This record gives sequence, C-alpha cells and structure tokens, in this order.
Amino acid sequence: MSRHDTVVIGASAGGLQALTTLVGRLPPSLEACVLVVMHSASDGTGVLPDILARISALPVAFAAHGDVLKRGQIYIAPPDFHLIVTAGGLAAVHGPRENGFRPAIDPLFRTAARELGPRVIGVVLSGALSDGTYGLSVIKHCGGITVVQDPQDAIIPSMPMSALKYVDIDHVLPAGEIAELIERLTAREGGKGVPAMPGPKEELEPQLASENTEVAEMKELFGPPSALTCPDCGGALWEVQEGRVVRYQCHVGHQYAPENLEGEQRDAIDSALWSAVRALEEHAELKMRMARRAAESGLGVVSEGFAAGAREAHEQAQRIKSVLFSSTPGQPGVAGEAAQRRTSSAEAVARRAKARVGRQRRSRRKGRS
Repeated sequence: MSRHDTVVIGASAGGLQALTTLVGRLPPSLEACVLVVMHSASDGTGVLPDILARISALPVAFAAHGDVLKRGQIYIAPPDFHLIVTAGGLAAVHGPRENGFRPAIDPLFRTAARELGPRVIGVVLSGALSDGTYGLSVIKHCGGITVVQDPQDAIIPSMPMSALKYVDIDHVLPAGEIAELIERLTAREGGKGVPAMPGPKEELEPQLASENTEVAEMKELFGPPSALTCPDCGGALWEVQEGRVVRYQCHVGHQYAPENLEGEQRDAIDSALWSAVRALEEHAELKMRMARRAAESGLGVVSEGFAAGAREAHEQAQRIKSVLFSSTPGQPGVAGEAAQRRTSSAEAVARRAKARVGRQRRSRRKGRS
C-alpha cells in the first residue's frame, strides 16, 4: 500500500487567507511534500514564499526546474510558470495558459495524479470560476484523496463549489481544519489501488514539449473540433468530457473550463466593442473635419452630408457605450447603473456649463449693443 506523501494545493481570489491558515498549522514533522499553485500576475515579484515562510514550520521556496520531491518541504509555483510533476521530479514550464492563468492549478493536479496515483491529496481553496475542478477529477480517478474548502468558509466560493458540483469530493472542511486532516492522512498508509488515468499515449500532456499535440493527434483522440475558437491563439477548440467534467482544449495546449471560457469570451467581446466605439468616434471626428473644410470651400450641401455622417457615427458609438455600461445587454447591473449615473451626471454638468457660457455671451453682446 502506498502512503499519501504528496499534497497539492490550489488557490485563487481570496485564497491567501485560507492558504496561510492551512500552512501555518502544518506540523514540522509532516511526512509529505506540499506543492502550491496560487494564481498570480505574470509580472509579479513573487512574495508568496516569504509570506508563508513567516508562519510555516516547514521550509518554503519557489520550485525550481529539476527539483526532487522531498518530504517536509513546501514548493511554490513561480510567477508565469506552471508547476508540474514528471517522472524525474518537478518541472517549472512556461507552457500554454490554462483557464487564463500561468501558473494554473489543473496542470499541477493532473500531472501529480498521473505520476503518483493514490499518493496524492488534492486541495482546492477559495477562488473564482473553476480552475482545479478538472485536476481534482483526475486525482479522484487515480485513487487520490480530494479535499475542498467549505464554500461557506471561503471568501470567494466559486472554485470549491465547482469542484463539489462535478467531482465526488472526499472531504469538505473549513480552512482551519484542513491541516489536521492532511496530518492524519499522511501519517498512515493509504491508497486503494484504483486504476490510473490513461497514460501519455492515450492522454496528451500539453505542458510537456515532448508530447505531440498536433491537430491530427487531437482528432484521433477527441474527434472533430467544436465550432468554438481559442481566446488565446484563435485555434479550434475540442470539447472534451470525462465523467461530469467538461473542458475545452486547442491543439497548442490552452485549456478552459466552460466558465473560464465564457469569461474569456466576455472579455473579448468587451474589447471588441470598445474598439468599435473608438473607431466610430474617430470616424465621426474625421467626418466633422471634412465637413468644416467643405463649408470653408463654400460646399454647403457636401458639408451637411459629412456632418450628418459624423452625427450618425457618434450616435452609433453612444449606443454601443450604453451596452458596455450595463452588466448584461439590456440589464444594467449595479456597476453599470453607477457608471451610467456618473456619465449622465457628467453630461448634465457639461450641458449646464455650455448653457451658462451661452447666456454669458448673449448678455455681453446685448451690453455692447
């Protein structure tokens, strides 16, 4: 029987508090190595090891490429690098983003599960959307133990709730009780000999440069691609379902849970609409300049045509902005309503100021006459 000697932990928004609570309660005698991924900015300075080292009884450091798994050590995924487990130990790879993140939780969870099987304990803490759900499903399938922070205890409960929805989770606990569970599980023999997930020949690992994830291989494994495209590279996405978990993957290796893909699409729509507003406003400005030049040349009819085009472009831009300032088209949310109120207020102030200037000019003209 194998021992549970590898703990993988994933956290995102609101997860720092839960992570420090958990790490601060791990005993110095822990018979396991701990691997941590916390979503971070790619250009971050990487202060998480320093934060955790202040409260941890175990040594904490960024994982380095080629590190060997060592019990009683906490390894942190460095900024802008995925942390994965290989046959030779740990690897920090600048591979394709998953769920919009690098480092992401799923690459660590699934590679640890496939390499170490029932030895793995997977923990998902507070965070938005659903990174970690697919990884926990692989850990479960490979005979490991799955743990999530109680959603009622999480600052942002989306990640724990997603895992509970799609994976048969073994333990649901507040962050303050997870360390004690880990200590108990790692102190005894474990593992039920559950068959592991398909190996590399059947399941490509996109974070390994040696794995061939070309279109032909993707078609052979998953059939034809969906009609959806990857937000990162624009390539075709394959819809892959394993049990209750659905994910989308392009042949380059970008992967998304449905919720994360939807969020990326919303961002792309938002960007496209703001680009349209900018282009229309620039078009209106050009039309107005052409109208002025035509008027100066005595071409009144031509000038009016240009001016009408400018007004139309400006009105189109305003209609798009009205959509952007609502949380969903036609249904302004709190933020959208507040933004609209600020815009309306600013426009009202501008109108009053313009009217006041007009009255002052008329008054001065009357005084001169």
